[in-house]
Amino acid sequence: MVKGKKALEDLRQSTKNNQIELIELHLDSLESVRLFAEEYIKRNLSLNILICNAGVLTSTRKLTKDGFEYNWGINHLAHFLLVQLLLPVLKKSQPSRIIVVSSLANRRAGINFDDWNWEKRPFDMWHAYAQGKVANILFAKQASQLYADQGIKVYSLHPGTVFTDIQKELSQEEWDKLGWIDKETGKPVERIKTTEQGASTSVWAALAPELETQSGAYCENCGISPGVVDPSAPYIYGLAPHSVDMESAKRLWKLSENLVEKFLIK
Repeated sequence: MVKGKKALEDLRQSTKNNQIELIELHLDSLESVRLFAEEYIKRNLSLNILICNAGVLTSTRKLTKDGFEYNWGINHLAHFLLVQLLLPVLKKSQPSRIIVVSSLANRRAGINFDDWNWEKRPFDMWHAYAQGKVANILFAKQASQLYADQGIKVYSLHPGTVFTDIQKELSQEEWDKLGWIDKETGKPVERIKTTEQGASTSVWAALAPELETQSGAYCENCGISPGVVDPSAPYIYGLAPHSVDMESAKRLWKLSENLVEKFLIK
């Protein structure tokens, strides 16, 4: 909670708003997600905007406290459960929006429904990350349909490439392959965004009135993405066909419900 408390203090000072609150949440534990939701509901707070932003990228296969591969468990399942638990508050607070932060990495690979937990094949860092990010998009699309008549809009997005702690496990070889650093200047290439720029599409998706009739949309650069692109298109924008497949979205939803069932508030 050290970083959280510092962020809370910084926010209160910069906004002059002492009503900002902090609640502990560890996304590597579905029990922690449940406890967070119970605490949030107990405080009788409204919820108009829920941004599912947390994410990890691991170089080796790691498991959450519940036995789920990190990318799957943290980037997708924990957020899925969080939304289910807070759904009554979102309904009560309508109009509400759910923003799910995905990634351009959705183009790398789809969901392997026969081995989503990486138990039968060698672990691939980028494909595991991609699987979780595709799940984010499919979750948003299916949720947008299920919640359409409940005053809740749902969107997913690519924030752009931003240097944060998420890259801390990348090797120098991976950094070289990615080409994010100019070898001559040693500085980030032009398309790398600052933290503030990286947050801008999330803020836009949460507030833009033009999105009101576009629930389920995938957004990039403070706009709606051009959608599915050819695999040969520059790897800087767009979606893969597997990221918009609604049969996969329905299958993912059912699987996710089964995996988090025991943590739902009855």
